[in-house]
Amino acid sequence: MSDQAKLGLPPEAMGNEKWHDTTHAVWMRSSLSRDDSEAVVEVARFDDDFRAVRDGKTPEKGTLFFTPAEWEAFVLGARDGEFDIPEEYLTEEERRIQNREVEVDVAWVPSPLNTPEAMEEYHRRQG
Repeated sequence: MSDQAKLGLPPEAMGNEKWHDTTHAVWMRSSLSRDDSEAVVEVARFDDDFRAVRDGKTPEKGTLFFTPAEWEAFVLGARDGEFDIPEEYLTEEERRIQNREVEVDVAWVPSPLNTPEAMEEYHRRQG
């Protein structure tokens, strides 16, 4: 039995310096996320500023982990439009939002999939 298995860590943690335990992570999603969305991006931030990203509709499909520098590069790219969805795949409302033609109130909100422990941590962080 490997040392990792003895610790009870999952196989994806093997040799992955970015891996963090997400059991009670505080997952957040955009307030624009809807139940009928094909995918819902959720993000968790850890004390060391690493981030984890998953699809909130199918979290069992896996999690991506980012170092603080990788996350900063990702956010800058997103702000610059690098990851915008081609307009032919958007509804008219989505296109107007993506092109910043309309003002929208958007905020990070807790995922409904958070554990009770994660929600306690969320409320602690809110002060």
